[in-house]
Amino acid sequence: MGLIDEQRRRPPLQQPAGKPRRERRVRAPLRWYRRAGTRLLLNWGVLVLAVAVVLVVRYRSEENARAPLPAPAVRLSTVETRTWRAFPAYAGTIPVLVYHGINASGNALATTPRVFAEQMLALKTAGFHAITLSQYVSYIHGDGKALPPRPILLTFDDGRLDTYRAANDILRRYGFHGTMFTFAAWPTSNPGFNLRWNELRRMQASGIWTVQEHGGRGHEYVRYNAQGKTGGVYAYREYFPDPNGRSGYLESFAAFRQRVTSSILWGAQKFASQIPGFRPLAFAVPEADYGQGHTNDPRIAQFMLPWLRRHFAVVFGGDYLAGAAGHPVLERFSPTYVYRITMGPRETLGALDCRLRDWVMGVPIWKEYACLRPHLPHPFLRAPLPT
Repeated sequence: MGLIDEQRRRPPLQQPAGKPRRERRVRAPLRWYRRAGTRLLLNWGVLVLAVAVVLVVRYRSEENARAPLPAPAVRLSTVETRTWRAFPAYAGTIPVLVYHGINASGNALATTPRVFAEQMLALKTAGFHAITLSQYVSYIHGDGKALPPRPILLTFDDGRLDTYRAANDILRRYGFHGTMFTFAAWPTSNPGFNLRWNELRRMQASGIWTVQEHGGRGHEYVRYNAQGKTGGVYAYREYFPDPNGRSGYLESFAAFRQRVTSSILWGAQKFASQIPGFRPLAFAVPEADYGQGHTNDPRIAQFMLPWLRRHFAVVFGGDYLAGAAGHPVLERFSPTYVYRITMGPRETLGALDCRLRDWVMGVPIWKEYACLRPHLPHPFLRAPLPT
C-alpha cells in the first residue's frame, strides 16, 4: 500500500467538540454590538433631525419677525381728500421728507405705521411722485427734464428694521421709492435694531429702495473739553484727559481729519463690498452736525462740507426748522447742503400739507413754524390755521 492509498484510507479529521460553542459565544456579542450600533445611529439620526427641524422653525420664525408688514387699510376723509387734490402744481423744486422710525413706540421722532400710511395715501391723492435718489442727483446737477409732475424725495435715516417693515409694502402699493441711510457698522453690530446686510441687499435689488451711507461706526459722540461735555463726532476735535489729573489735550486738527475721513471712507468701502452695484451718491450727516452750529474749532465746518461734497453728489442735513440758536437756517435748499422736513408725531396730515405748500410756494421759513403750532399766538406767525 502506497503512501497515497494510506492517506485515502484515513478517516476525515473532525473539529474539536468545543469549537461551535466558542463561535456562538463570539457571534452573540457581535450581533449585540451590531444591534446596539444600529440603535445608536438611529437615535443620533432622530436627534439630528429634531435639531434641524428646530433650527428651521426658529429661522422661519425669525425671518417672519423681520419681514415687511402688510400695508394697513386707511382712507382719507372727504375734506382731506378735497384738500390734497387741490395741492398746487409746482416746478423747479423738490421737497424732501425724512423719517426716523415708523413704529408705535411714542418716541419723539417716531411716526406710527397708520399715520405713515395716511401720509402716503395723501401724497398719492395729491399727485406726488416719490422719485429715486438717482433722479434727485440729476436734478441737483441741473438736469430736471425727466422728472415727473409734483416730485418728492422720501428719505429714512438710521437703517431701522421697524421702518423697513412698516414702510416697504406701503411704498410698493403706491409705486413710491425710498432712500435708506444707514451706518456701515450697524448691520453686524446692531442687528436687532438695524437691517442686516442680506436685507439691505434685497432692498437695493427690489427697485423700491436705494441704500446709502449715514456714516461709518454710528451715532458717535466725542468728549471735547475738560468738563466732560460731548458733541458730534464730525463736529468736534476730541479731548483726551490726563490720567494723572493734569491738563489734558485736544487732538490735532490733522488727527481730526484723519479720524473722520477714514471712518466715512471705510463705510463707503463696506457698502461697496456688501451691496452689488452700490454707488456713493449721497451722505446724510448724523445729527445734521458737521460743525456748522457749535464746534471747538471753526476750521471743522470749513473742511467737512467741501470734503463731503467731493466724495458724495448730495449731502443731506436735518430739518431747517430745527436750526441751532444763533444759527437760523435761511433757505430750504442749496446744491451744497440739502435740508429736509422731519416727520414725527407733530406732523399730522394738516401739518404736512401746510409745510409742503410753504416749501413749493417759497413761503419764508420763519412763517412755516405756524404749520406745527397753528394755535400758538405769535406776532411773527400767520393767523391760526382753520380747524
